[in-house]
Amino acid sequence: MRLVGYADRLSVRAGDPVAFRISSDHAAYRPSIVRLRRGGSERHGTPLVEEPVAADLPATLPGRVQVTTSGSSVEASFAEAGPGTALDAVGLAVWFRPTLPGPDARPLLSVGTLVLAVSASGLVLRDGDRELARIDAAPAERQWAHAAATVDGSGAVRLTLHRPGRPSVSTAAVTARLRIEGGQVRVGADGTALPGLGHTFNGGVARPVVSAIAWPESATAALAAGADPLDLLDPATTCVLDLAAEPSGTRGPHRRGRTPGADGRTLPPPGGPGPIRSGAETDFRRAPAEFDALHLHDDDLADAGWDTDLTWTVPEELPSGVYALAIRAGDDLDRIPFVVTPPVRDDPVHDAPVLVVLPTWTYLAYANWRTYSEYEAERLVLYGERRGVDPRDHWLAEHPEFGRSLYDVHSDGTGVAYSTRLRPIVNIRPDYFTPTTRGFRHFAQDLLLLDWLDGRGERYAVVTDDEVERHGTDLLSHYRVVLTGGHPEYCSAGMLDSYLAHTNAGGRLMYLGGNGFYQVTARHPGHPDAVEIRRGHAGVATWVSDPGEEHLSATGEHGGLWRMRGRAPNVLVGVGFTAQGFDKGSGYARSEVSADPCVSWVFDGVEAGVGEVFGDEGPGLGGAAGDELDRADVRLGTPADAVVLASSVGHSSKIALVPEEADLSYAAPPPGLDPKVRADVVLLGRPGGGAVFSVGSIAWSTAMSHRGGDNDTARVTGNVLDRFRDDPGPILPPAATQH
Repeated sequence: MRLVGYADRLSVRAGDPVAFRISSDHAAYRPSIVRLRRGGSERHGTPLVEEPVAADLPATLPGRVQVTTSGSSVEASFAEAGPGTALDAVGLAVWFRPTLPGPDARPLLSVGTLVLAVSASGLVLRDGDRELARIDAAPAERQWAHAAATVDGSGAVRLTLHRPGRPSVSTAAVTARLRIEGGQVRVGADGTALPGLGHTFNGGVARPVVSAIAWPESATAALAAGADPLDLLDPATTCVLDLAAEPSGTRGPHRRGRTPGADGRTLPPPGGPGPIRSGAETDFRRAPAEFDALHLHDDDLADAGWDTDLTWTVPEELPSGVYALAIRAGDDLDRIPFVVTPPVRDDPVHDAPVLVVLPTWTYLAYANWRTYSEYEAERLVLYGERRGVDPRDHWLAEHPEFGRSLYDVHSDGTGVAYSTRLRPIVNIRPDYFTPTTRGFRHFAQDLLLLDWLDGRGERYAVVTDDEVERHGTDLLSHYRVVLTGGHPEYCSAGMLDSYLAHTNAGGRLMYLGGNGFYQVTARHPGHPDAVEIRRGHAGVATWVSDPGEEHLSATGEHGGLWRMRGRAPNVLVGVGFTAQGFDKGSGYARSEVSADPCVSWVFDGVEAGVGEVFGDEGPGLGGAAGDELDRADVRLGTPADAVVLASSVGHSSKIALVPEEADLSYAAPPPGLDPKVRADVVLLGRPGGGAVFSVGSIAWSTAMSHRGGDNDTARVTGNVLDRFRDDPGPILPPAATQH
């Protein structure tokens, strides 16, 4: 991509500014603001629809290439060697656990120009480009070891490697007297920052020590045995950083406060199991001394770091909706999306009855998902056909520095736990083609829902997960009906609480998707532009958490599935994730209770009768029940009085139960398709007139777009929206037919 950019936020209130950072191979490009009405492209078989917005922007902007360097590290100032000063002697020590040792030495710990580094073959100490000492003894991959180096005032050098359970290895050398310039301490880096994948250490680091003295060998041995460096060394000349004292922050304090502390660069995961751990505790909050490690990666990213090229103040009168900065030069075009949200107050200008919540935390979870380009052949087996890849995915594969999704693993094979919006994200685009669904998914699919609302003439506002997280029921209470996007999978405890409180207070919620409210997620307090997960050991996942790494550093809460914490989606919306498959979509058969007068209004205008199928056509997978499916189950929290209006039928054997749904018993599984492989359409009432309508499938809103919205899936959705919006009374009477 010769023209690409990102915004400093995914949503902005009318009247507030939004900033754009752009990289261009062209000498100049043309900016404009557009409102995105419908996602699509020629490849989707559905054209993208956008409208120009008067914005008073420059006719052209000068182009420039902006670059990014990934990689996490820690930086601190050493009080004994500030800028313009020098050290005559120095001591370095650090625990490390290499996860991707290679032939090139990666920095473990440095001060000024003095660097202690490790490779697959051993340790090296260098001053700038000059090697001072080397140990040719390989540290074990994924095992903790201790490295130390000292240089005294005469130029005597000692380098030592301690590997627990094995004899220590040490070497001595003599060099010219050193003057170590500068006072910057770096953990996992040496100050070089070439564009692209960072040349930083991959692995765990803990207990770094930098001293303005060359301590004796006995002190090195004691440090390797777990001694407190401040009991061995003079605190007045020693920098001791506690890397994991503030897991939810971005700083590591100095143990004695002699320096301002260390800044974590690019979201290194803190609170990890350290070198001295008993294994008796899994929660870092209860045993901080045993969880004192950071895990560094050369492809970590918190912020691409580009400079701002354009800032636009959103007009106060601009309607809430989805917009984009379109940038054009020659044949190149990129659309950088952002949501304009209404104020969180009762304002007649934004007095819409309907609120759409775009699941932006799920967009971030999938942001720059690299599986399509990196595993194209494997996905051919999964799909049973060749579906192709969006060209932007091939471009992404050439740029590992732009970070990965929460479904990817780092270059060292460990799972990606953080995702940031401050970077180019190629799959949050209105014309992005998703092979999984033969076209629409996530952002582009949710624009189809907005297009459907426009076609009905609905008055609606749009917000994102961020607004629900920040403002909760204070926001939701302004609207008669709240609609979700197609895949609100990633959410916080606060979001679950807000939706439940809203419906319990008389609000109406339409869950128009599948696999929603599934994964424990949090915004990182130190990096509010990033979200964090820990996969745990259950559910559909491409990686699992390492032992002792199941807790989110952002909040300390246990990660994984909300279901495993007693908050299955069924409690909130009546259905929960049960199966997935991507060969084709199916339709729904109406249940017997769907003919009851209490609920039959849902099917007004639908020709299908009881037992008959509707919704078995549409773009993409070809039906309303496809991709990922949710079903009702009272054992998981579906309210006993919830009404199952329809259930999907006709699924193939490629639609499989998710791992947490597998029956763990000696009993043989039922013959044929497991009855739990289905999507359920559910209607349930809440106190005070509140109600929830759930469709049980990601593919539902894509199917709504079939024949321009003239289809039964859209009619069912419209019937519910009309009733939810216009009828203040109970949606289900107390004596309604029970599930």
